[in-house]
Amino acid sequence: MNDNSLPLTDDAVVAYLAENPGFLDRRPEALLHLVLPGSEHGEDVVDIRNFVIKRLQDELSDMREGTDSLIQTTRINMSLLKRTHQAVLTVLQGDEKGALGETVADDLTLLLDVDVAAVRFENAGTLPARSTPLATLSEGYVDMVAPRERPIALRPQAKGDERLFGGGAGLVASDALARLEPGNGHPPGLLALGVRHPGAFAEDQASDLLSFVARVVEHCVRQWTFGERPDAPG
Repeated sequence: MNDNSLPLTDDAVVAYLAENPGFLDRRPEALLHLVLPGSEHGEDVVDIRNFVIKRLQDELSDMREGTDSLIQTTRINMSLLKRTHQAVLTVLQGDEKGALGETVADDLTLLLDVDVAAVRFENAGTLPARSTPLATLSEGYVDMVAPRERPIALRPQAKGDERLFGGGAGLVASDALARLEPGNGHPPGLLALGVRHPGAFAEDQASDLLSFVARVVEHCVRQWTFGERPDAPG
């Protein structure tokens, strides 16, 4: 008969632990299954071992909860990253069709899970034809809400501005604004996302994915200053 099939005795467990003093370091969850012997010092004497084991058990439980939370957060981040990549591809495709403004308004709301999305520019100087319908902001507006030193503005409480969100302005109670600097003589603009729930955006929230989408939009607009595609509507 194979030795592995023999009943596991107390002596065998003690012998194994003696030969493997690092066992509990490798498998600390084993502590969760221990039942401590009663104190031999009387009811009025506190046995410090009980506190040590209880603390270790609590720490292990917290570690398990923390691991579950980390896994859930990672899944959420991966989902957000995937949606952001899809948003970028959609923006590029929309620009190829000559409908960047419509793509941002119609598709980014779904992909980025917001209620209103828009791309807008200041109506200063001479604009390419494709920019004209999107140039609803007065000169200096972009510097006021998203200056160069702080190109991303995340506002937990915001009143929707029709110059940014058009007919959807009444839905906006919190918004995220990303400055656009196409250059080549083009005035600055904003990529604006609005949500109907106050506090949806916060100042300490990570904004790298929003900045990434804004840079892609900026790149698309930069191409407009090199001439209009004959088959592209304004």
